[in-house]
Amino acid sequence: MNFTNFNISSSNFKRNMYEDDTILSRGKYKFTALCRVPPEYLLNLYAKKNKANPELYEYIEKNLSRIKARAIGELEIPELHLVCKKIVYSSEKVAKAELKRITEMKNDHKIPIRSYYCEVCGCFHLTSKPQS
Repeated sequence: MNFTNFNISSSNFKRNMYEDDTILSRGKYKFTALCRVPPEYLLNLYAKKNKANPELYEYIEKNLSRIKARAIGELEIPELHLVCKKIVYSSEKVAKAELKRITEMKNDHKIPIRSYYCEVCGCFHLTSKPQS
């Protein structure tokens, strides 16, 4: 899955283009793979020339014909195979921000105490288990 997908070349970071399995890390469809975002929503962003997320706008622009075909039912939404069934966070920073938010809430449930990188899916999760 492509959350915040980076190619490292020398000391510069180059962001890769979004793909159908890219999980959005912000906005109305946060934690949703692009292939699962309603095509009408993507077409609306494109029509409004909304470039708040340049990588998303580029994805829409390059996949415009496929998105339009999905909107009118000519193209099926691809099946998405999830590796982990846990809540995923695109970066350690995002996971820690969520950890802080949860910690400040008052509840009787298990409270996560740390974030960790998952070797299986390549993303971050929260856990209530202490680090061993």
